[in-house]
This record gives sequence, C-alpha cells and structure tokens, in this order.
Amino acid sequence: MKKIGILTHYYESCNIGGLLQAYALPALLNRHHFLAEQISFDFNFYDKVAVRKRLTILLRGVTFVKCIKYFLQVLRNLYQSWENKKISAIVKEQKKVFLAFRQFIPHSLTLYNNANISQSNAEYDVFITGSDQVFSSYLLPLSAYYGEFATSDKKVISYGASSDVKQFSPKAEEVFAQKIKRLNVISVREKTLKEYVERLTDQKVDVVLDPVFLLSPQEWLALANPVSMPQKPYVFCYFLGSKSGWQRKKAQEYADKYGYEVIHLPYVMQTVRSADRFLKNPGRWDVGPREFITLIHQAQCVFTDSFHGLAFSINFGKNFYVFDRDDQSGPNSMNARITDTVNTFNLVSRHIIGENMMLDNAPVDFTEAHKILAREKGKSVHWLLDALGD
Repeated sequence: MKKIGILTHYYESCNIGGLLQAYALPALLNRHHFLAEQISFDFNFYDKVAVRKRLTILLRGVTFVKCIKYFLQVLRNLYQSWENKKISAIVKEQKKVFLAFRQFIPHSLTLYNNANISQSNAEYDVFITGSDQVFSSYLLPLSAYYGEFATSDKKVISYGASSDVKQFSPKAEEVFAQKIKRLNVISVREKTLKEYVERLTDQKVDVVLDPVFLLSPQEWLALANPVSMPQKPYVFCYFLGSKSGWQRKKAQEYADKYGYEVIHLPYVMQTVRSADRFLKNPGRWDVGPREFITLIHQAQCVFTDSFHGLAFSINFGKNFYVFDRDDQSGPNSMNARITDTVNTFNLVSRHIIGENMMLDNAPVDFTEAHKILAREKGKSVHWLLDALGD
C-alpha cells in the first residue's frame, strides 16, 4: 500500500474551503486503497535561507511607486490590527470550530517546516502538492510546494494546483518556471493556469477538478453538522472579499424582495470587514467547515465570491449568484477560478460581474451542469490514479 503525503494549506488553517478540499483528497485516495494523509506543514516557519530568498524575489524590480504603496499598506494593516482587537474573543471561539474539524482529516503527527521537510522522505512513497493555492506568489520561496525536498526516487505530483495571480512578475516567473520542473506530473485547477505553465515550460499540464467535486453530495452530508436555522427560509452569504459592499447590498435587496432571512459569516477571515454592514443580521461565528456544508445545502440561494462557495452550490444543485472578489481584474486578479468554473459548467448567467446586473428568483437548471460534473469527475479521478501508478 503506497503511503502518500499531501502538501496543501492544512496546518492551522481557518479557511473553510481550504480545509474542505484538504479533507476530500485523502478521503478519495484512501477509498482507492492508498494510505494518504495531509503533511502537517507550517509554511509560516521560515529558516534564514528561505527568508533571504523571499526578500530577493520580492525586492527585484521595486520602484518608488511600489514603495509608497507598500508604506500605505503597512498603515492600513496597523489600523486593521487595531480594529481586529475588538473581535479577539469572537475569533478565539471561532477558531475552536476549525480546530475540531481538522481532526477529521488524516494528517502527520510530525510537524514539518521548510527546514526539516526533507525528513518526510522516510515516511512517504509519493508526494502530492495541492489542491488550492500552492502556487501562490507569496509562497514562491518555499521549496516544499514544488517537491524540491523530495529525493530523486520519489514521484512528486501536483493535483489541482492553483495560484493567487494569473501571472508572476518577470523575475518571479523565472523562479516559478525553474521550480515547477521538479514535478513529475502536473495538473492544475484552472485552464488559464494550464496555459500559463505550458507556455513557461515544455511540460504537459492537465486541468482537473478541485477535490471537493470528487466526493458525492451524500458523502458531504454525512460529514455535515446540523446547525440552528432561522424559522424562515434563508439565503446564505459567503463573502471573502472585504472592500466592496455592492455585492452584499444586492444579496440583502434580494432577501428583502423575496422574504428570506440572511445568514452570513462576518468574521470568516478572522478580521473586521466594513462591507458586512450592508447585511442586516449580525451574522454567525459558530460556523466551521461542517456547519458550512449544512448552510449551503439548506439555503434557498447562495451569494458568494468564493470558489468553494460556488463549488458546493454546484455540488448540491443550489440556486446561487457568484461575484468577482472586490471587483478585481487584470493579471493579479484572483477571479480566474470563478470565470473558469462557470464556463466549465455552462453557468455563466449566474456570474454577476457588474452592479447593474439584475437578479431574479428563477431556479438554476443544473441538468447539463451535473452531466458535465459527472464526466469531469470521472476524468479527474482517472488522471489521479494514473499519475500515482508506477
């Protein structure tokens, strides 16, 4: 039985979507008679070499304008820290829900970091990096997510890897192109990332589904934790963006028009977000990944700017509207995953890209989308099992 070590955003994560995909991949693999677990990897630990590499990459090409922008961001962060002190007790309670869920995910008892990750070669036969944003720009200096620590006899696979940007800066791009060469087999989550990686390297890249699509609705509901519900039908708002309020205003207007309550998660990113003021209800902070599943499944409609909010809406066949996060666009946008997903499942009409777009209460027809999901799920599982073969 092959022992597989998975590197993704698992250790100390309080990200609902990140933890749900971290649960899904080993669950699928263990069903197929592998011994798979998440590697408890502390990516916030930097040894001196990693720090030096990171600074070198970040400082290349720095201009005066970038320095000013960085200084202003430092001021904004200081203000945000002051604001966040107001909710420290709430966040502390919220984190307990996430800590409880992480125990449902098989994981290494050894805690690894960038300095000792090479020791994991003694534990695992194969390494998988992904899914989620393991190719993010801020993680580029770390060798772990590219398998550079693995000995030459170990296969390193990326499954459904994603990035926070459409393309890196020219200097960072050189680093990325070099690092990715260590991967023996590559798959990514978005078509745009596939095209980018193939342009940078001579390696074949495939597009696969995020792990949360690989489990059935019944498997997810078996994991779900029932939570107290409002007496009236409700819409569920799962927004990760913090800057723009028009998406939340649209959700509240929709709820008022059709007589729905609103459930939202105001401190889901463990920070105060001023845009939440456009939602009337005070919100819930007793919600972790298991409760999130229930809230999506029971909602009349889901409003989200989250990839995983969109993914679970499709899984459960729920009415939804998906928005770009904080009106981002251009090469540094995080919204490629939203665009690629609604295009893949022919659900473009539910992608709200402008404040003037109208919302109706018409149900989504998931007939074609679920046929596509079944087909793509089969292809993704076949890809993964084939990649793990000798």
